[in-house]
Amino acid sequence: MRRLHKTLRPGIVVCLLACCCAGASIASFEGLAQAQSGSRVELGLLQVGKSSEAGRLSALEHLSAEITRRTSIETAPRAFFVPANSKDLYRFPFLLLAANRPLPELVLAERNALATWLQMGGMLVIDWQGGGADLESFRGSLEEWLQGILPGRRLERISRGGVLYRSFYRLTFATGRIRLVDDLYGVALDDRYAVVVMFNDALGAVERKNDGNFLHEVVPGGEPQREQAIRLLVNFVVYALCQDYKDDKVHLDYLKSKRNWRLPGDKP
Repeated sequence: MRRLHKTLRPGIVVCLLACCCAGASIASFEGLAQAQSGSRVELGLLQVGKSSEAGRLSALEHLSAEITRRTSIETAPRAFFVPANSKDLYRFPFLLLAANRPLPELVLAERNALATWLQMGGMLVIDWQGGGADLESFRGSLEEWLQGILPGRRLERISRGGVLYRSFYRLTFATGRIRLVDDLYGVALDDRYAVVVMFNDALGAVERKNDGNFLHEVVPGGEPQREQAIRLLVNFVVYALCQDYKDDKVHLDYLKSKRNWRLPGDKP
């Protein structure tokens, strides 16, 4: 079976227009079927085990609003908890897993469902929120967890010159509510990253109180760091929808000639 993102390759053109032109629509991921123009992109929080953090779901809704405000992608105002083996999994091209403890073991049905979703075009971002003290135990559970879903695949450091760092905003490192690890790590399937792992609680930088003010202080960089975290999250969603269009030579040449931008290692 071919992956969904291959069968819907024309939708990448639709997405490119959506990122650049007001009022454009995004191809829908729903039902493993044909693209449906005019649909709003829904964001989901992957639910594994029995954990359900309402605050993180609210943060994802605030991210949805930021995406609508900053881009021409139309996002749904509500975000949803999505169980790993839910029949609704294929409504979501992008899911985020908020983790503040070692990841729980998945049952066979959950592993199979996630594996199929990833192989057919879904993108999962795992957002570590537990800080440095528990990082090593989380890393150990993460490797085992991913092997259960994608056997034989390994996490690799994602180049800071890669598409994820420039799918919408041009970024040079990864950050979030904290700045623990400046790099992103991922699992590649063919020509895309299907799983991305970040270690800085990016979603925590977006979470707000009922009065609209941000809930968490961002350390050590304050509000400029918060803005970088929001931009990174926007990049993830754009990447999930558009995939590799910004790796095109034409786009790279434009960045270099018109915006004085360089890939790491390029000479001026």
